[in-house]
Amino acid sequence: MRNDIHILIPVVLAILAGTTSAASAKGPFENSFTADEARDARKQGRVLGASEVMRIVQRQYPSLRTADTRLVSSDRGGAKYYVKMLSADGRVVEVTVDAQSGRILSTRGN
Repeated sequence: MRNDIHILIPVVLAILAGTTSAASAKGPFENSFTADEARDARKQGRVLGASEVMRIVQRQYPSLRTADTRLVSSDRGGAKYYVKMLSADGRVVEVTVDAQSGRILSTRGN
């Protein structure tokens, strides 16, 4: 029995570490809108459409091209878009945009 505890403790710790890592690995997209939710929010005037947000970002960064756009719930109850852009040399630039105003909140990787 005593030897079993030496085996059991590392196993339990590994399981706990795995669940902690999985929970923290969700990242910014865990609150992504579904396509239906995004359409409804746009129709209700709560957010700008993705195409409008992409035009705003493209005007600010004309040398980059849009690779991905996601609408996610904000911590403060609103919503924001994460726009992933690519440069000609393969660099990734992530732009965060307020979904209601279209204001660029932050840029990473430029």
